Amino acid sequence: MSRATDIAVIGVGCRFPDGPDAEAFWDNLMSGVVSTRAQSEERLRATGLSEAELKDPNFVGVAATVPDVELFAAEFFGYSPAEAESIDPGQRLFLEVCWDALESAGHAPAGTGTGPVVGVFASGGPSPYTVALQAARLREGGLAAAVDDLDLTLGGAPDFLASRVAYKLGLRGPSVGVQTACSSSLTGVHYAVLSLLSGECDLAVVGGAAVSDPLAGYTYQPGGVMSEDGHCRPFDARSTGTAAGAGAGAVVLRRLDDALADGDPVLAVVLGSAVGNDGSQRSGFTAPSSTGLAGVVAGALAVAGTAPHTVRYVEAHGSGTQLGDSLELRGLTEGFRTAAESAGTLRPSPGGCALGSVKANIGHAGWAAGIAGFIKAVRVAHTGVVPPHPSFEHPRDPGVLADSPFRVPKEPSPIDDGDGWHVLVNSMGLGGTNATVVLAPPPAPTRPAADSADRMRLVLSARTRTELDALSRLMADRLDAGAPAGDVAHTLRVGRRSFAERRVVTAAPDRLAAALRLPRPPYARTVRANPGKVVLVVPEHGDAVSAKPFLDHLVKAFNGRADVVTEAPADPAPHTHVLWLSADAAPAGAHLLMLGPQGVPEPDALDAAVTTAWLHGAEVDWTYLARGTRGRRLVLPTYPYERRRYWALDRIDVRAVSAPGTPAGAGGPAADGRRAGTDVTEETLLGIWADLFGTPAIGLDDEFGALGGTSLLSVRMGLEVHARLGVLVNLHRVGGSRATVRKLAATVRAGMKAEDAAPGGASTDEEIADGEGALVDADLGLPLGKASSATAPGTDVFLTGATGFLGAFLLHQLLAATRRRVYCLVRADGEAEGEQRLREAAASYGLPEPDPERVRVVTGDLREADKVCDEYRDGELIRRVGHVLHCAARVVFTEPYSELRDDNVLPTLGLLRWARQHGVRDFSFVSSLAATGPALGADGRTLESREQPLDPAQGGYGVGKWVCERLLERAETDGMRVRVFRPGLILGSTATGACNPKDMLWRMLAAGLATGVHPLDDRPMPMAPVDLVSRAVVDLAFTPGAAGRAFHLVAPEGVSAQRLFALLGESGLPTEALNRADWLSAVVDRARTSDNEVLSSMALYDLAGHESGDGAVEAAAWRPWLAESGHSPEPTGELLRSALRHLADKDPAYLELLGSRGAPGPERDE
Repeated sequence: MSRATDIAVIGVGCRFPDGPDAEAFWDNLMSGVVSTRAQSEERLRATGLSEAELKDPNFVGVAATVPDVELFAAEFFGYSPAEAESIDPGQRLFLEVCWDALESAGHAPAGTGTGPVVGVFASGGPSPYTVALQAARLREGGLAAAVDDLDLTLGGAPDFLASRVAYKLGLRGPSVGVQTACSSSLTGVHYAVLSLLSGECDLAVVGGAAVSDPLAGYTYQPGGVMSEDGHCRPFDARSTGTAAGAGAGAVVLRRLDDALADGDPVLAVVLGSAVGNDGSQRSGFTAPSSTGLAGVVAGALAVAGTAPHTVRYVEAHGSGTQLGDSLELRGLTEGFRTAAESAGTLRPSPGGCALGSVKANIGHAGWAAGIAGFIKAVRVAHTGVVPPHPSFEHPRDPGVLADSPFRVPKEPSPIDDGDGWHVLVNSMGLGGTNATVVLAPPPAPTRPAADSADRMRLVLSARTRTELDALSRLMADRLDAGAPAGDVAHTLRVGRRSFAERRVVTAAPDRLAAALRLPRPPYARTVRANPGKVVLVVPEHGDAVSAKPFLDHLVKAFNGRADVVTEAPADPAPHTHVLWLSADAAPAGAHLLMLGPQGVPEPDALDAAVTTAWLHGAEVDWTYLARGTRGRRLVLPTYPYERRRYWALDRIDVRAVSAPGTPAGAGGPAADGRRAGTDVTEETLLGIWADLFGTPAIGLDDEFGALGGTSLLSVRMGLEVHARLGVLVNLHRVGGSRATVRKLAATVRAGMKAEDAAPGGASTDEEIADGEGALVDADLGLPLGKASSATAPGTDVFLTGATGFLGAFLLHQLLAATRRRVYCLVRADGEAEGEQRLREAAASYGLPEPDPERVRVVTGDLREADKVCDEYRDGELIRRVGHVLHCAARVVFTEPYSELRDDNVLPTLGLLRWARQHGVRDFSFVSSLAATGPALGADGRTLESREQPLDPAQGGYGVGKWVCERLLERAETDGMRVRVFRPGLILGSTATGACNPKDMLWRMLAAGLATGVHPLDDRPMPMAPVDLVSRAVVDLAFTPGAAGRAFHLVAPEGVSAQRLFALLGESGLPTEALNRADWLSAVVDRARTSDNEVLSSMALYDLAGHESGDGAVEAAAWRPWLAESGHSPEPTGELLRSALRHLADKDPAYLELLGSRGAPGPERDE
């Protein structure tokens, strides 16, 4: 039975070391992760530390830091870049976690000044970032300039932290800064509770933030509060002090009765709290008092009406100092005993209550320390499990601990006491202010869950399409994890703000996740909406009288922004949505909402009409529409911000901030209006980008793709960088379309240093970025859908990629070697256009026209292949297809995985799901050697096995193929027969020379013939002719013994560039050998003066994402087929020449270099 004074915790948002959100933070606690760790010397030097300071034996280079604090969702919160840089990173973090907390509670601020009154209780202070900016202003303009800088004052002073949140989120309740040092944010919980109980606000957001960047580490002082080794081990005998931590956290509180009635996600219940100061009866201002603490603990238990013996966990302050731990343990024990005596209840038994402190995991998070412990305690109350207390071995005061009610758990400990147990949180502030809060587990929900339906609609919105897609994927994951679809739909309506990019997903509950991952019509509709109004048309012949109550209801649902008329407007105002309420057909441009006999439409029809109006920009009061219905708010994934770097210290030498009169550093506006770089490299690159894009307004963090960069422009950029800075750069390895001048400059500097150190140059290969790696990990677990127990009756083939180079040869071979019908997925407007595309592809490669009697065109987008297959001719593919041959892919080596997954991975997943659902057992996948890597212990060789190591150097394309292969492996576990074919470089046809002009191999050969020189490069390149590859794929695809195997379709021995030019020389096209660097220089020189696209791209040959390596590739699996068929995959001089002749015939750029018969220069004869 709840009390009127009970307060529910309904939302959490946080970012702590190693914990970017509440779920990750809890997972770390349950795993005993310790986030205090040694910082790199590079990081420490960047903080301004001198070599002498670094070598000081008392210097401790250990900290627990929040990653990416330099990034901020400025655009989301409406800040300009300049404003964002002036705001302390702690305040920026706090703004984001407050939004997260409100979204997780299902009460995202509407931003309209309406809705519940929300208060803010915030704790924080200036970080070293703000101090460094103030020091720079001091150097530049003196004391007055530093003191009078209003932007820095507003951005860093704690007075403005709460009001900043209230202003940006549109919150109208009390906005209060709470500053009691280490106990600030838990003290804020106490005052937020009082505000709620007094009726000042309906909800309260409370929390704190502390950021140590750019500093890391400290000088240990014996007798001080900081530990000797940088680690905090509360209550352990080895602990020598506290540790440097950081983070931001916020929780949302609401009166429990209101939360239950509204279906809020109640995580825990605050039963009572108390705050008090130790006064003067202690050894010093910074020293705690066990007596003062005991009074606060006993007071909190009394307010909560909680008997101490029912407390099963105490989240302690746990500073890790000898004095602090000892006095806190005594104060907690004394407080429990005092409370028991005052209430006349049982005294707590020794060791009956677990004791821990989050500082053992993340160090001391300053103003956020109290809220960090509170969030941990909330999760304990919610889950009934106490996390382990890491690094605890032996108690500092064995006798005191043994005489107390407490024990320190080393392993996760479930609380098995049924109902009636509690959790206590304690926080002690430097200066003597103590805060204690008592929590109880959440009660069972009282509001019924939402009803399920055969068809449901989810409404999602975001500022940008990228964020909307990311949000859709997060919601799909949550649905796949078991979240009830009805409550998800309810929460997204009543609990989220509406932004311009809007999406409505309509599907059966078990199809919603799939539709979210592939948000394409007809299941998903996406619109960039503009604010508009609704016109409700009730034709004169309709029954307006009986419909009036419903019309009044509908007008309120649209927040009064709906006009009721009898005729549709002939020329409606822009962004007007017309609803035609009648039993008749609606005119063009209007949405029909059919009214029933009582003047009310069917519920599903009404929902479709309202969601469609919302999709196109109408303002909908979802809370009003939800009255009288069922549904609970769920904790759902919060907004996936697109953060950018806003870090003014990039332009300040932090090592000089304490030196008066020194220059402020580079980075201000240049004379031509563009942003200046921090060194010559950045300045040069900014100039190159400004010339390429035709604008001086290029910033260090502007992305290549967002500026309009293309593949051709990336080639020109590479040539300019090489010409001006002498370093060859790979746009792919600095982010592809997301490359920036800042990232590029780092790569260039690394290249310069490496060239100075070793004439052979440097490799700039990088591992997959954190965000990319997380995405790959998530995709490996994408659900494959349910596999049918029946086997598909058909034997025909479904082929993708038939208009591409290899795909055209596969189609030809399928028709030549089998009697099966082939269904080809082709992107086209109608079957006639698709058939024409197939004919054109065949003709371009010298192949006969496909047999129209055996080829069927299935028009559609590869991204929607599964839906297209289902809908084609009333299920014809379900009845006819027994084998999927998937060849299509977007082959781009200059983009990261995240940019290619929608084109390469998700379509494979969609086809796989479709095949499994309909019992198609055979799936042949054209992968790539880019999906492989040298095996450990194999002397650098790539083994011909299904299992392959992930090689990030292969770029997003190779990583995508690798992920697809892993998904196929999972499908094999319940009966699918998979064959994986991995071609390497695909040579031209042995019959006609037809080849792919985009392949870098031909560009290399053409560049060598045009310049008359070739590179001394003996590294093996795996290759085979296209007609042999296509024959092998088709033959092996229908060979039963090939199932479950991988085939490397390349010549058993790799062929080097040197050998290829030798073959050309033997056939009458000689060239001279140059070392690789000189050859590249020759090509670069020719490219800079010729404007020939083939030469320009070849000038960056070293930078191709699939550059050949030194290791050999095992290719034994197809040798029996080669022997039986009598074919040889080895290239010949004639094959190479015929391919070059083909290119000269088809492509003017090759003709310019080679002449009409495949020899250099138009005048040269064979």
